[in-house]
This record gives sequence, structure tokens and C-alpha cells, in this order.
Amino acid sequence: MNKPDTLKVDLYNKVQELIQSKIKTNQESLSALKESVGNETKSTAGDKHETGRAMMHLEQEKVMRQLANNQKLKSIVDRINPKINNETVQLGSLVITNHLSFYVLAGLGQMELNGQNYFIVSFQSELVQAFKGKRKGDNLTFKGQNYTIQEIL
Repeated sequence: MNKPDTLKVDLYNKVQELIQSKIKTNQESLSALKESVGNETKSTAGDKHETGRAMMHLEQEKVMRQLANNQKLKSIVDRINPKINNETVQLGSLVITNHLSFYVLAGLGQMELNGQNYFIVSFQSELVQAFKGKRKGDNLTFKGQNYTIQEIL
């Protein structure tokens, strides 16, 4: 297990890598789709051709939305300094409880680091809203489960 002073930084770096990887994948997909649309333009005309082009444009729009969302997540995460420890649960907090650990950054789901599972959650999530403003040692009940905050980094 990582030492508390490096745990948050290591997890933050892993989140940054994940977001950057998603952005790169989105950009590569867009590039491939643009190339496909260009090649499709050169092929035969007709209803089949128009349907294929329309499908590719829909896929392009979907990938562009994903890219915009991932870039937005990156801009949020970029504003956080993982070396700053918080006294209360807020954006940028790594919260360790008796049942789970979560990092308040962006809604990315579960992530494993050195055999430990962490949930990477957005500030707007129900979980964070229940914990918002709480301090180390505080107890609360969320969805029928009792939690004790053991550490906030």
C-alpha cells in the first residue's frame, strides 16, 4: 500500500492517464471516421451510399460528444492539486471510510491501485453530497450503510 502522502498523487496520476487515454482514443476514432467518410464519398452513389454516410456522421457526432466530455473532465481534474490535503470532504478529497474509499474528482467509476479499490466520483454524485463538509472521525448513514470517515487526504 502507498504511503498516505503519495497515495493521493499516485491515484491522481492514474486518473490523468485514464482521461488522457480516453481523449487519445476519441481523437483516433474521429480521425478514422473522417477518413471513412472521405472514402465513402468516392464510392458509388445511391441510397445505400447515403445511409452509410448518415451512419458515419451519427457516429462522428457521438465520438465528438465523448471527446468534449472527456476534455471537460480533464479541465476539472487539471485544476486540482493532489498534494493539498483537505480537512473536509470537497472537490479534490480522497476519502477513506470503514467501507469504501473514494476520490472526489470526476465520475470515472472504480479504479484499482496496488490491490486497493477506489471509486473516482464527481462532486455532484449522491455519495459526495451525503459526505460533503464532513470531517475525519465523522459518522453518517448513506443508503442504509453506516460509514465512519477514517481519513481525508
